Amino acid sequence: MRARNLAIILCALQTLFAVAVLVISVRYVISNDVGDGAGPGLVLTLATLLLATCGFLCWLTLERLVMRPGRKLARGINALLESRNVEQELVLPGRHALAELAPAVTALADALRLSRRETHKAMQSATADLSEQKAWLEVILQGLTEGVLVCNKQHQIMLYNRSAVSILGQPEAIGLGRPLHGVLSRAPLQHTMERLEWRHQRQDDQPIEFSAPFVCTSVDSQRMFHGRMALMQEHDGSINGYLVTLVDISADLGRMAQIDNVRRVLTRDLRGMVGNLRAAAETSMAYPDMSAEERASFDQVINKESERLSDAIDDLAKQIHGYNMSRWPMADVFVGDLVNCLERRLSDLPTVHVQLAGTPLWVHGDSLSLMLALDCLLRQLHEHTGAELFEMESLLGDRRVYLDISWAGKPLSSDILNRWFELPCGYGEPGGQSLGDTLERHGCEPWSQASDREGHASLRLPLMDSRRPQFMDEERLPARPEFYDFGLMQDFRARDALSDKRLSDLSFVVFDCEMTGLNPEQGDEIIAIAGVRVVNGRVLTGETFDRLINPGRPIPAGSIRFHGITDQDVADKPAIAEVLPEFHTFAGDAVLVAHNAAFDMKFITLKQRQAGVSFDNPVLDTLLLSALLEGEEESHSLDALCDRYGITISGRHTALGDAMATARLLVRFIERLQMQGKTTLGQVMRDSHMEAELRHRSAVFGAGDVGRAGG
Repeated sequence: MRARNLAIILCALQTLFAVAVLVISVRYVISNDVGDGAGPGLVLTLATLLLATCGFLCWLTLERLVMRPGRKLARGINALLESRNVEQELVLPGRHALAELAPAVTALADALRLSRRETHKAMQSATADLSEQKAWLEVILQGLTEGVLVCNKQHQIMLYNRSAVSILGQPEAIGLGRPLHGVLSRAPLQHTMERLEWRHQRQDDQPIEFSAPFVCTSVDSQRMFHGRMALMQEHDGSINGYLVTLVDISADLGRMAQIDNVRRVLTRDLRGMVGNLRAAAETSMAYPDMSAEERASFDQVINKESERLSDAIDDLAKQIHGYNMSRWPMADVFVGDLVNCLERRLSDLPTVHVQLAGTPLWVHGDSLSLMLALDCLLRQLHEHTGAELFEMESLLGDRRVYLDISWAGKPLSSDILNRWFELPCGYGEPGGQSLGDTLERHGCEPWSQASDREGHASLRLPLMDSRRPQFMDEERLPARPEFYDFGLMQDFRARDALSDKRLSDLSFVVFDCEMTGLNPEQGDEIIAIAGVRVVNGRVLTGETFDRLINPGRPIPAGSIRFHGITDQDVADKPAIAEVLPEFHTFAGDAVLVAHNAAFDMKFITLKQRQAGVSFDNPVLDTLLLSALLEGEEESHSLDALCDRYGITISGRHTALGDAMATARLLVRFIERLQMQGKTTLGQVMRDSHMEAELRHRSAVFGAGDVGRAGG
């Protein structure tokens, strides 16, 4: 039987029953004498109770089958209207007496989804060219070795490439909407921008230059950068931001100091020694008749100054050794690429093969000249030893990368190597570079020695180490981060109060923690913390923070079953005092967001003093936002919310997995809040705090369960 028909029959039966009771009661009272007895009064009382019971049953039936399903349907309609998601589903109540209303609303929701799909398809078609340009921009930026950053006039980062993250070395402090002066010294940036703006405003006939070089340091003064700033203009000629390219020159500072020392030796120390020698020689020649004793004194001066000059020249040679290396264009070269090119270059010797052994490393040098030098060496080795199989292995040494060429045979003598150094090793032109010149340019003095394998020998070439870390943790630099957002070009200076800022203008850091237990006062500790940035309604999957933490105590078995983190997983991880400042840097001044945020913030707050940081960021709770939007009748656990909004949780009960799911949930909530007219942070904070107070009072009076709703 349909629920609607059942509700009608039940209400009709209850009404008939109530009428029957009323009629019987009235007839009973009339048929009996009215006196002082309690019989009629008791009958009327019982009749009243029966009528009240019938009324309550009617209300309960309507509440269960009409009013409650109606409210659920209304919440679903509001969620559908307030969401921009094309595939937002309308959840219908299970049992209801809404008759044709439910399927009619379902049909209307289907029509709305179809309309949204068509609009979405049209938008995708209209932005196809833009997506192609975006892909090209990603390829170009990610391929540059220079760090590239684009900022608005408030020095907020709108674009950055992977090289910028690597060069600056502070991935936690770099992100969309983050201040550039959080990683670079402010004064050089401000001064350069003012210079360029003054040029732009100049009214004379001189050509305007929109770029200028500058030198700055990192905020911690540990690195120095050479940069170039270029202004960016709107269509009307106004300046709306600037582009910065950066090159790390920290390693060049030592060479600069070395050059200054060489210049000082040449202009001061050697000049004094040569002057003494010249004076002694001129005096000795001007007075040929001086006594033997006087001449011996001058000879002693000449001998002493000659020795000093010789020692000074030797020291100078050591200092300037390899100076020409910094003047020759060089870059990081992968040994594996060198070996592949070398194998193809030796194709005219079909019996000669080169094999790569071990893990290939990076070296610093000129790729072409290095390949030509290796080609020359292998041809000479093949001709001299008759070997046809050569192994090349790169080993990390002290500030050097040793490139070992091994073969079956005996080591080479130094005389043979010296003869080979005179062989031409250029680009085929007459008078090209010799093998020795090429190796000297790379600061390489090779030697031959017996190999560890019996009957084998090797030629070791010490080459310059790469300027990049040889074993970089690539997980800190995502393969394709979402690294740009030109929507930040807007000027937000008019809004000086954070509470008055629109939700769409704010940066959020959505985070989650995993703990050893639920009671921080009883010694439970954080063992994992993760976060992801949300800017302009987008979850930036390339800007994440994910760390395991050593709690300094065993992890209970019951907790391990929940999150899967074991004592072995955190044995070599840093303590909370080291990780929390990194998360503080990552969060910056963003709004912190978590599901049941009070629980996670309680653990963090207890560790602030130990870590030497203070989190004074505004905090939003998606659990409270859910209660604010959907009321108390719905479940507000993270699993239930993700099911309702069609969000897939990848890595449930991991800090990063839960943070990602909460971030996507936040985006959906912001859409609905804005549709309801709650557009500023202050409005949402006030309403969510009011919701928290209501839930607290409900818990105090036993009217609801506000236990932890699932994080």
